Amino acid sequence: MADRVTVIGWDGSPLTAAARAALSAATLVAGAAHHLALPEVPATAERIRLGSIDLAARRIAGHRGSAVVLADGDPGFFGVVRNLRAPEHGLEVEVVPAVSAVATAFARAGMPWEDAQIVVAHPRTLRRAVNVCRAHHKVAVLTSPGAGPAELALLLEGVHRTFVICEELGTAREQVTVVTSDKAADHVWRDPNV
Repeated sequence: MADRVTVIGWDGSPLTAAARAALSAATLVAGAAHHLALPEVPATAERIRLGSIDLAARRIAGHRGSAVVLADGDPGFFGVVRNLRAPEHGLEVEVVPAVSAVATAFARAGMPWEDAQIVVAHPRTLRRAVNVCRAHHKVAVLTSPGAGPAELALLLEGVHRTFVICEELGTAREQVTVVTSDKAADHVWRDPNV
């Protein structure tokens, strides 16, 4: 079993001393392609590209050594921590958080967000996300491929909403776009986006 699993949130800013220390000791690092390309990931560490969190958790559980999982934003806020802590994996998790994508998106938009609803949109939960957007005036939608701004806009047909779409937050390619819901479906949005 892995000696420890450290989950590091990354918001595009330089990694903290705690995150750098955990990464330098890692013998296994799991994350998205852009995480695994970070210069702080040890060249000698085994790398797992995250797709299924459950499959990665099983590999981490069987690993002998120090494991690190890299995630965007705060990994405890609609993030990987819930899946990794599932009893069937038997993992003890230490978290080094970062600013969540939702907090960053609202900051980029210059908007308060204590009154916002927050929902995750996957292809299988897209209708639920749309219903939340119909029912509330301010919603943060954590999107995924196949359940992004264009798909939300198509399903909101007839309901006027303003979309503030934040693409690739924390990267050099970060972009914030404001469009009406009827225009959001006419564009290809870069992942990740909020």
